[in-house]
Amino acid sequence: MAITPAEIRHTPLRRGLFGYKRPDVDDMLDEVVDAYQDLWQERVDLRDQIEDMQTEVKRVKDMEDLLRRTLISAEKHAADQKEAARREAAQIIREAEQEAREIMGEAHHQRASVWRETQGIEQKGRELHARYRAFLQTAEAVLDEIDVTDEPSERTEEHELFREEITLH
Repeated sequence: MAITPAEIRHTPLRRGLFGYKRPDVDDMLDEVVDAYQDLWQERVDLRDQIEDMQTEVKRVKDMEDLLRRTLISAEKHAADQKEAARREAAQIIREAEQEAREIMGEAHHQRASVWRETQGIEQKGRELHARYRAFLQTAEAVLDEIDVTDEPSERTEEHELFREEITLH
């Protein structure tokens, strides 16, 4: 058990017949008490500092724990956001690819439709050309027949107009 400075100061010393000189012992005890008092006070101060430091260490550890949890939470949130953005980007790409396929399909369909229409128009043009050629050949044959059998004086004005019209085309 520790002895306090007050206990040292108030401890009575017994005297012997030829003991130490009391003033020298008292002076020495006063010095010991003062030194011990200083050490005792330093010890109390150090305990207070230790308590303060322990409180500060606990506060710092709590802060560190809070920061660690916050950092982990922020990292998880960032990872979640990154994953959500990746999924959204993948979805946008899939939708864009699907839309592109639909547009390409529609374009191919329209191209095929235009090609069929073009072929049909070309075929009708060939048929019309052939019919018009046949008509002109028939009309020319009729005119040639009229020219051979009829005298020039018998040609009517109507025949001349018909001939001019056929020649223009």
